[in-house]
Amino acid sequence: MKWRNGSLRRRLVIWLLIPLLVISSLMLLEVRSNAVKSTNQAFDRALLSSALAIADRVVLIGGKIEVDVPYVALEMLTSAAEDRVFYQVSTGQGEFITGYEDLPPVPERLLPLREEPVFYDAVYNGEQVRIGALSRYVASVRKATRFQVLVAETMGTRTSLSEDILASAAARQIVLIMLAAIIVWFGIGQGLKPLTRLEEALNRRSPTDLRPILHDVPTEVRHLVGAINQLFGRLENSLKTMQRFTADAAHQLRTPLAALRTQAELGQRESEPEKLHQIMATIASSTRQTSHLANQLLASARAAPEGLAGRPFEKIDLCEITRAVTSTKVPAALESGIDLGYEGLTEPTYIMGDATLIEELLKNLVHNALIYCPEGSAVTVRLENDFKDDVVRLTVEDNGPGIPVEHHKDVFKRFYRMNDAGQEEGCGLGLSIVKEIAARHETKVKLSQPQGHGGCVFSVKFKRCQ
Repeated sequence: MKWRNGSLRRRLVIWLLIPLLVISSLMLLEVRSNAVKSTNQAFDRALLSSALAIADRVVLIGGKIEVDVPYVALEMLTSAAEDRVFYQVSTGQGEFITGYEDLPPVPERLLPLREEPVFYDAVYNGEQVRIGALSRYVASVRKATRFQVLVAETMGTRTSLSEDILASAAARQIVLIMLAAIIVWFGIGQGLKPLTRLEEALNRRSPTDLRPILHDVPTEVRHLVGAINQLFGRLENSLKTMQRFTADAAHQLRTPLAALRTQAELGQRESEPEKLHQIMATIASSTRQTSHLANQLLASARAAPEGLAGRPFEKIDLCEITRAVTSTKVPAALESGIDLGYEGLTEPTYIMGDATLIEELLKNLVHNALIYCPEGSAVTVRLENDFKDDVVRLTVEDNGPGIPVEHHKDVFKRFYRMNDAGQEEGCGLGLSIVKEIAARHETKVKLSQPQGHGGCVFSVKFKRCQ
């Protein structure tokens, strides 16, 4: 199992233990240093006492230094059976007087010796020893001279004591780390209980229940729950779009498909060529109308704001799209005897939007104008700047029969057709698609009548971008 896919509880415990172990190691190093320092301070006092006791027994007789070593002073250092004590008395010039002649001398960094005693570590006969050194004056009637006393002790007891202190501290640290790990392990379990309850609640939901999650959750996962709620919202919108498309398709396609089937069955039984030709023409017309209806249903599903809420916009050239769509509609306009043209901007005009949806919007506006305008009419597609509001306005204007004012609000409804429309190709979806695409781009489509003549003017404003 990969680390990032492992248990959250285990990962948190490990992330806690690693710093604790590092900190505990540093603390134990400090404990060891303090233990050695404290042990040396305690035992160095005994070394100093022995050195002072020996120094008190140094006398100057006849110009020579003599020492009567008090062995009782040395015996108090050998309380532990494994430790041994060594001593040395020498003149200030380093001449040996008594004791162990080969004891390690005082390091140069501690020289010259003054009244204050010094202590240092050394190796003697292959063993670690701690040595205390002091220097004193001895005088007689005719002479005064300086001497030094060294007292050394093996470090068995010192080492054992410092190791015991370190072991005791390490044991406490281990117990503390184990307790912390156990507390965190169960604490995280308690902290994750709200997520467990959330999981159970989600498992009890039906596949169509996409209501927002309203459970109380820890602060750290609120953003995650918010993201899930947003996903639920998008899924619900997509589901509504699919359901609406399915219902519309089932309702609108049932009748023309039934008519096609009836015409086909009549054609199978008809033997007269003239009547058979008429039936085939009816089938062709019904097929075109059904195909147009299916395309409009698909376009409506794509244009629905709730269906494409998560699709990001891009920077597109509205001028290029407008001129390209107008050009593609020219052959159909010529076939219907309608003058279709473009006016306005020719330089690149950028907006943030969906190029496919903008093309669909313009195609529907031009298509409506072409099918409802009689022969000899004129349809103009216009793109112009509106500097007052810093927008660009797309307009489709015609001089056809127009739409009565009382129908202006209703023509944008789905499947709405005026009683006198009289056009077989219309299915009542074109303008509703235009309205939905405009809403997707946070704008509105406006319907008005040109001044001085009949017809319609459809205009949509888009925000410019650099």
